[in-house]
Formats: sequence, C-alpha cells, structure tokens
Amino acid sequence: GRGRLTLRWVPGHVDIVGNERSDEEAKAAARGLTSMDTVLPKAIRGQLPFSRSAARQRFNDGLKKRWKKLMEQSPRWQKLQRIDPTAPSNRFRKITSSL
Repeated sequence: GRGRLTLRWVPGHVDIVGNERSDEEAKAAARGLTSMDTVLPKAIRGQLPFSRSAARQRFNDGLKKRWKKLMEQSPRWQKLQRIDPTAPSNRFRKITSSL
C-alpha cells in the first residue's frame, strides 16, 4: 500500500516533538548524514544541484562577518556604534565602498 503523508503548519520553534525531530533530520540531511545512495531513488542520488543563489548568499554572509570583525578592531568602533548601532549595515557599506 501507499504511505500517507500529512502536512501541518507549526509555529516555529515551539517545542513540538515532531517539529524538533524534523529540524534535526533536516540538519542531518543538509550535512549528508542520512540515507545511503543505494536506498534512494536514482533521481535523487549523488550530489544536489549547485545553487548559485545559495553560494552567493553564503559568500556575502562570510564577507559581512569578516568586515564586521575588522571594523570591531578599529579604534573608532565604539564611537561608530553610538552613532549607528546597526553598523556595518548594507547602507553604510554602500556609502563607503568607493573610499
């Protein structure tokens, strides 16, 4: 027989056992720690397609973290934080990119 699947919306992170379990399984799948290729349908075996959008986002996130770390080492960091606590914001980066 065919299995039955029911989908339900659950407010995020509400300590619902099934939701917590599905979060754990999704994280394991993302790390490649789930099914062996031999038990998966051929269509989904092997490496997932490359996502340019996800790669670009990951790269930009890394740049933002490195840039913030460099800025935090500046002697002017505390003063800047009093003026603009959101710095380094996207707007700030855009304004200062040509300097």
